[in-house]
Amino acid sequence: MNEISCPRCGGANPPNVPFCGNCGTPLSVQPPAYVPPPPPAGYYPAPVPGPRVIGNNTKWALGLGLAALFCCGPFTGVVGLFLAKKDMDEIAAGRAPQLDDGWAKGAFYLNIVGLVLFVCGICLFWGRLGLGRF
Repeated sequence: MNEISCPRCGGANPPNVPFCGNCGTPLSVQPPAYVPPPPPAGYYPAPVPGPRVIGNNTKWALGLGLAALFCCGPFTGVVGLFLAKKDMDEIAAGRAPQLDDGWAKGAFYLNIVGLVLFVCGICLFWGRLGLGRF
């Protein structure tokens, strides 16, 4: 059997005894608490199940994508692409598991559509009217 020796008098005591039988000194009979090792660098915890939210960058990218569709073209479409891509990268890296990646991808593609339509409109305008009519 593993006997516990008293730190004060050195007397031998049976395991799981809270006090020394010779002098009454409290004995530490419990093993130390388990402390898990720290996570490695760059580790991100698994996504927490719960409601997904739309990130602020994605909200701005949606608004800028709508503006790119209807009036502003590349002035808002390029900025919207960068904002949506920023949220998509955060989600992919695991730094923002609460964000909804569907909305971020939708905003990204909305801005691409706005830019493509702008380029098609410019090509159609210059192709129909030609450069010589101005």
